Amino acid sequence: MGLKEYQKKRDFKKTPEPGPKVGRARKTNLSYLIQKHDATRLHYDFRLEMDGVLLSWAVTKGPSLNPSDKRLAVRTEDHPLSYGSFEGIIPKGQYGGGTVMLWDQGTWEPKGDPHAGLKKGHLSFTLKGKRLHGAWGLIRMHTPDKRENWLLVKEKDAESLTGKKAEKFLEEEAFSITTGRSMDEIADQKTKTWSSKKSDKVLDKLVEQYPDVQLATLVDHPPKGKDWVHEIKFDGYRLLGFVSNGAVRLRTRNGNDWTDKFTNIAEALSKLDVKDAVFDMEAVVMDENGKTSFQGLKNTLGGDTDKPIIACIFDLLHLNGKPLADQSLLDRKEPLQKILSKAKNPSLQYSDHVAGNGDTMIAKSCQLGLEGIISKLAEAPYSAGRQKFWLKSKCNKRQEFVILGYSDPKKGQRAMGALYLGYYKGNRMQYAGKVGTGFTMRTAADIVRDLKKIEIKKPNFSRDQAAILGAGEYARIHWVKPEVLCEVTFTEWTDDGHLRHPSFEGLRTDKKPIEVKEEKPIKVASAEKAAEDKIAIKPKKAKSGDLVLEGITITHPERVISETGHITKGELAEYYAKAAPYMLESMGGHPISLLRCPDGVGEGKECFYQRNPGRGLGPDVKPFHFKHKDKNYEYLYVENPKGIIEIIQMGAIEIHPWGAKTKNIDYPDRMIFDLDPDPSVPFEAVKLAALDLRKRLKKVGLEANLKCTGGKGLHVTVPLAEKDTWDEVKRFAEKMADQMVADVPEAYIATMSKSKREGKIFIDFFRNDYTATAIVDYGVRAREGAPVAMPLNWSELKKLKSPSQFSIKDALKRLGKVKNTIKPQRLPKGK
Repeated sequence: MGLKEYQKKRDFKKTPEPGPKVGRARKTNLSYLIQKHDATRLHYDFRLEMDGVLLSWAVTKGPSLNPSDKRLAVRTEDHPLSYGSFEGIIPKGQYGGGTVMLWDQGTWEPKGDPHAGLKKGHLSFTLKGKRLHGAWGLIRMHTPDKRENWLLVKEKDAESLTGKKAEKFLEEEAFSITTGRSMDEIADQKTKTWSSKKSDKVLDKLVEQYPDVQLATLVDHPPKGKDWVHEIKFDGYRLLGFVSNGAVRLRTRNGNDWTDKFTNIAEALSKLDVKDAVFDMEAVVMDENGKTSFQGLKNTLGGDTDKPIIACIFDLLHLNGKPLADQSLLDRKEPLQKILSKAKNPSLQYSDHVAGNGDTMIAKSCQLGLEGIISKLAEAPYSAGRQKFWLKSKCNKRQEFVILGYSDPKKGQRAMGALYLGYYKGNRMQYAGKVGTGFTMRTAADIVRDLKKIEIKKPNFSRDQAAILGAGEYARIHWVKPEVLCEVTFTEWTDDGHLRHPSFEGLRTDKKPIEVKEEKPIKVASAEKAAEDKIAIKPKKAKSGDLVLEGITITHPERVISETGHITKGELAEYYAKAAPYMLESMGGHPISLLRCPDGVGEGKECFYQRNPGRGLGPDVKPFHFKHKDKNYEYLYVENPKGIIEIIQMGAIEIHPWGAKTKNIDYPDRMIFDLDPDPSVPFEAVKLAALDLRKRLKKVGLEANLKCTGGKGLHVTVPLAEKDTWDEVKRFAEKMADQMVADVPEAYIATMSKSKREGKIFIDFFRNDYTATAIVDYGVRAREGAPVAMPLNWSELKKLKSPSQFSIKDALKRLGKVKNTIKPQRLPKGK
């Protein structure tokens, strides 16, 4: 169809929708998306990239995961690729006026020739979205209707669903994948009128107060000192984000205002729960492997793709009227993580770090194809300019160069042969060689078009340097003013100071030419010593009054974490030190999630979950790398009491292990049923439910353990022999829960819908899956009074008064008294 119809239907002076620009046609990595659209009637706009545009269908009832459902999909006009990131309000009176949510996003792979399939009326494809996956089909209907009617059908595979699960899918997935907003929140008047042009006096002062960013020094390898933390080096645009009363400015390291280039980031920052703040970040785009891609970012900014732009935020310089730059890095990052964790906005990602182990981290980063890492002195302040508090280690040689000229191609259709590059040595230009690879036909043409506007007669470097070029080559070169920068990767510098095996990565517009110097790594030992000497790093000693457990200093042990019972951080740590051997029986070697509450629990106190080993946790808190559904994740685990104490020192209260060990992660060692009652259900009914479940398990040959959760309910846990897969365990648990509901529907429910739980007990079997967790045995809960999740003998159930009746003092008396002697079991076959 092209974009003529799209343009014809819209007045772009009145609608915020993107203009009708056809993108570059691609054969692979094709984008797919669905937008939930509340216009004349609610529907879902299904869009597939092809030939530089988005083919579009309006699916009236939305996609269904049930292969038996055939959803009407009316073909509509093609849309530009840039429409793939649109979310907001189309004004009333305009075509399609109403609310638009970005509901799903990813890539699609056609089966066979998509052009032939489209012409034939049967398009088969695979979706790899955040919500939709697997095999799908679009089938054209032969009807006399003037509209082009198709059917959207889910093909039967591992991703398809049936029954109530399929029916509830759209209802449960009712929020934007990029902003987390509901349709009502997107339609809110504040959302409609948000603008990056808001002005604020405080904002203007902040921009003046923080004009420059801190830069890293290139070193030959990462520092090994324990006082250093390490972060992933991102491949994008460096930005400072200024926020004040909803007004936002995004500035590059050169002070350019790029707020309008990154409106999704600016809008996300405007909604943070802060009065005013200054953030240091990198704007990035992720490729299909989860790595940051500079070229991908350029493509999105140029409208060629619609991949979301994300802000990876790694520092906080100012918060609510208080400058933070003089504080240590870890003291700045702690409130930063709280702010971003509370916001839960996909456009804003916290850049976590790993303490120590820099050599391991750079090796893994290079193995994964990343650019490198940034090592930062944990106790150092934020210092603008290039300092040795931040050190960068690269997997490959890569830096910016000034473009000095371009040559005509010797043959072929490409617009140029090579770019000629230089850098500043002092105030004089130094010739660095040429780069002739890494360009697409379109990129080369675009570059030449812009360079022609700034051509000059002579090169900007000396005759002696130009002499290396032969007469024939020199005659083909068009010299240009030293105004345009590009980024280049290369293997090494030659003896005569030129690049060996360079490859073009993209143009840069966020730096000044005079800043481009030759980057040579310095010895890390000298950089490390200079940084540490500057802030006089000394071995940390326990202050008087500090508590030392398992060799770990517990700072501020007097801090009250629960006013009820007056529980202090020191008392919590002492309890965990004594309980650790018993806790490790059920959590040692298992990935864990932590609930951290640095200020304690109670009204107005904030807690947040942590699942990876960053944020200064000690060496006994270990990383676990896990790949699931083609995505790489990093979690944490501990194997000894010292690791548990390191966790508590950093403000954790709750510990939630997975149901499998890191060494055998695909085979759980337990099956958990969480009996979670509605508040109106008496605890006696929960106790009866536990007995009912135990009886049902015994009928199929399974023995179970009992635990009160320290919260509202009870856990019934079956020890497993690590021979059954997650899918097998979850299916078995689901069938057991469904049978309980079928037998006693007035008492039980097995779905997550809170609206239907009234007066019932939720038989939660969903904890039997990858990444799902449950409170550890003997674990303290982050609730007033600090109740403990206590293992029980079944004989104790009758006299149990409450699932949260055990205090820390009670738990200390019970350590080791409950003997779970049930041997690991296999699930019964055919059940």
